[in-house]
Amino acid sequence: MPASEPSAFIVAEGIAPLPPELGRPVLAIGNFDGVHRGHRAVIDAALRLGRRLGRPAAALTFEPHPRTFFQPGTELFRLTPGPEKLAALRESGLDGAVILPFDAGFAALTADDFVETVLKARFDVSGVVVGYDFHFGRNRAGSPAFLQQSGARLGFEVEVVQPMLDSGDPVSSTAIRNALASGQV
Repeated sequence: MPASEPSAFIVAEGIAPLPPELGRPVLAIGNFDGVHRGHRAVIDAALRLGRRLGRPAAALTFEPHPRTFFQPGTELFRLTPGPEKLAALRESGLDGAVILPFDAGFAALTADDFVETVLKARFDVSGVVVGYDFHFGRNRAGSPAFLQQSGARLGFEVEVVQPMLDSGDPVSSTAIRNALASGQV
């Protein structure tokens, strides 16, 4: 029996309302540079939560990478540039990706503003999945615990994924970049 055609992968850019196919989504939030095992754990949790809630699951990511914004003039070695990152997210089984521009206005948002105006008012999320070390909002004031409290208050589910370990250390894009730079591959 032939496999069924996968549904279309939808890419939404900017802060505009989401297309109906991504309505009330479960969002896996992160930079997803490398789409490594740690990212896969976040994505897989979002897919499971989306299935449980009967909602589409999408990645919420940022361009340019926030580090590029906060450290201008410092070149960031990208494990997966934009097109490759989108291809990896598409292959992960997600229904889509939302790409938000990371600029001065976005960087100025407080953690409350991000949750209330972006996640709830603009995207009307059903759920959010983040890694254990996810921080957001001005001065990185928002934490996974803050996100869980906000979700309980505003009516959306939040799951926090614990680290994937490799030889006792968390798998991260930074660790992979460092290993590549030092030839430990």
